[in-house]
Amino acid sequence: MELLSPGGTKEKARLALLYGADAVYLGIPGFSLRAGAEPDLDHQALRDLKKDFPQRRLYGALNRFVLQKDMGRLKESLQELRAAPLDALIVADAGLLEPIRSILPEIELHLSTQANCTNSGAARLYHQMGFSRIVPARELTLPEIREIKDAVPDLELEVFVHGAMCMAYSGRCFLSQEMTGRSANQGDCAHSCRWHYAVVEEQRPGEYYPVQQDQDYLAIFSARDLMLLDALQEIRTAGVSAIKIEGRMKSALYAAIATRAYRTALDQTPDAPRWREELFRLPHRPYSGGFLLEDRTVHEPARESGGAGYRLMAILGEAPRGEPVPLTVKNTVYRDTRTDLLLPNGSITPLKELDLRDSAGHLLERATQKPASYLAPPAELAGQDLRGGILRSCAEGYPETVASRR
Repeated sequence: MELLSPGGTKEKARLALLYGADAVYLGIPGFSLRAGAEPDLDHQALRDLKKDFPQRRLYGALNRFVLQKDMGRLKESLQELRAAPLDALIVADAGLLEPIRSILPEIELHLSTQANCTNSGAARLYHQMGFSRIVPARELTLPEIREIKDAVPDLELEVFVHGAMCMAYSGRCFLSQEMTGRSANQGDCAHSCRWHYAVVEEQRPGEYYPVQQDQDYLAIFSARDLMLLDALQEIRTAGVSAIKIEGRMKSALYAAIATRAYRTALDQTPDAPRWREELFRLPHRPYSGGFLLEDRTVHEPARESGGAGYRLMAILGEAPRGEPVPLTVKNTVYRDTRTDLLLPNGSITPLKELDLRDSAGHLLERATQKPASYLAPPAELAGQDLRGGILRSCAEGYPETVASRR
């Protein structure tokens, strides 16, 4: 099965590919359901990704529902995409087929889960319309997925296996629009379902009733997170062609770790159990097997979240082996900040002290976003390719070192 990971930014897309993704999906500016996720994904960024990863695939998410007033702008965007090295477009709105086919006649089409394809008749119709792959509605069970595949065997099926789930049917939510004026169906969701709610009786305005004992709010709209890492063989047996990780709005650390965990599970490598554990160290709501596995916990709201014990400190750039590596610093890192160094080859190395340098090679006590800083390769990793490495702070290490300097 193809492993499809979230892009979000050029940096996240690159890390996902380095950590094992076969493909990444990235929003088409102005027409994606994650309107704020891709600030730097211009056509040059896409060309750079394709040049560095020629065998991997890039999918453009064109999964917004397009209003009539936006059709002219859509056609302009499609004209611009003729120069982009995209392998497929992910589309929800069937009304976009005519302009897409007239401007990009050869582009591969994938049906977004937003289209709510729930049965083999709809799947066959979409296949006849030119879609080579569909992402069925996320509310389907694995046996229903199998039935669709048996009925339309030439159609590829892609399913979400990890990440946030929506409280609305396949993401068709109006809560955000009603409460904030920001439409989830236009790519501007305010995530109102994650807010805290209380009950008020209409005859007694202002008198609020907490629904949970010892809590001041109700989290009835907040869905759990999906994790299907342990069901990949069953998913494969059901005829699924691609598995997809949600998270274009999430961090680069999330993109790298989630991708590596599913890569090792798919390849059944010896370090797969260790990377499975890493999924629980990422910020997440309680995990569920979702509708796909008919897990009853999918109906239970997520009142708490966990796994936020690590902080992304820096991302390592490219340098000749043995030379100091440039750092893209995300949070100030001191020489004695206890960190883990994650590498795309799957290794996780604890580091007690960092050899930080400036551009002239002088020792630094700390590395910040500016000026430029570098990491001299740790002795235990001498000779290894550190490109795409991630420095994260240990759960206790970062707070201690920062607190000691205040």
